[in-house]
Amino acid sequence: MKDKILEQLDSGRLIEIARKLADTVSITGEEKAVAEILGGEFERLGMEVKYQEVEEGRPNVIGTLRGPGDGPTLMFNGHMDHFDNPQPTEVTGDRIYGRGLVNMKCAFPCYIVAVEMLRKARVELKGDIVISGVVGEIEKAAVGRFAGKEYRGAGVGARYMMDHGVTADMCIIGEPTGLHLQVGNAGLIWAQVRVEGRAENFVIKAGRVAEAIQAWEKDYQQKYQHPLMLPTIQIGAVEGGNPFKPGTRPVTNLFVIVKTLPRTPPMAIQRELEAVCQRVEEKEKDIKTRVELYLSTDGYEISKEEYVVKAMERAHREVFGKEIDYAAPKRYGITSDGSRIAAYGVPTITYGPGFGTHLVDPTEPRIAEWDNPAGIRRGVGIENMANCARVYALAALDICTQERRGLGLK
Repeated sequence: MKDKILEQLDSGRLIEIARKLADTVSITGEEKAVAEILGGEFERLGMEVKYQEVEEGRPNVIGTLRGPGDGPTLMFNGHMDHFDNPQPTEVTGDRIYGRGLVNMKCAFPCYIVAVEMLRKARVELKGDIVISGVVGEIEKAAVGRFAGKEYRGAGVGARYMMDHGVTADMCIIGEPTGLHLQVGNAGLIWAQVRVEGRAENFVIKAGRVAEAIQAWEKDYQQKYQHPLMLPTIQIGAVEGGNPFKPGTRPVTNLFVIVKTLPRTPPMAIQRELEAVCQRVEEKEKDIKTRVELYLSTDGYEISKEEYVVKAMERAHREVFGKEIDYAAPKRYGITSDGSRIAAYGVPTITYGPGFGTHLVDPTEPRIAEWDNPAGIRRGVGIENMANCARVYALAALDICTQERRGLGLK
């Protein structure tokens, strides 16, 4: 049966769907057009399709292929939004380029083609397969002058989906991991540090606060250690003063990104950050600081003994003829909707085509991640997508032909 399923792969369909998605703009806040494209593809698969209106013009789209037996429900999840990085859709050799493909539109063709492979091979599934496209995953949050639906990200769509009854027994997220397996995610806290000082030196003093915050990372990583994850601290942006008469507004805002381990209380991080700033205040004397959090998401991790993990290990081994590699610690710091889904007790893993920021795709050369000096034109390998679809199909076969009772599911 496995060979019969793998014979059904159609790389042309992967390219066709990827082109269609890349040609359609779906920046955060404007996801509707891509949701409708995916809904059409789900209908073509014979799936039941429904839309969840998270807010006006921002629907999640859910496709469900019903299995007639009492098997587990497997969800393939992905976000439809992307950063506004304009680029033409183009196929060159074994690579396809386009807006939002790497993060993470290229996963949807893999999901769809994997289900097509099962359908064409006439596999009798006992459990359901769900493909969910959600809005607002990109790490954005309203703060200061950055307001509106284009800044409502960081998991708003996945949270809405789970809050409103769409769920599963297991979930696979196709974020770009270079076909490495990831069994969790770090959490994320964004903090605004307001630094007030004297007109003649407030920017310099804010710089000292920034240096102290960055230096805190070493102690932070010593305190918060984990075998899989590496928590990090970064100054993401600086805003302050006026370019024409700076002394009229002697305030600088530092925007701090803190990656956290699962179950780390946000208030604990706020207090530690305040303590770092307080030490600078005591040394410099003529500044005041204030810390406010404006985004907080928890991390999560699941056991490598979960059935979805073992199924992915087996499927990867079948396709590649070797054991699966697990994601590097820094890759866990790239947040995903996994935290939102796992919070409802759904064992969730990440495994997808294309590059993660800190990983090399095992089937492609490293230079392929950034293909021009401007660093904008990001592509993904077509064969890499094909291999991913193969793995997804075999994992779905493994999971959705089981009996719930045999897996210990209620």
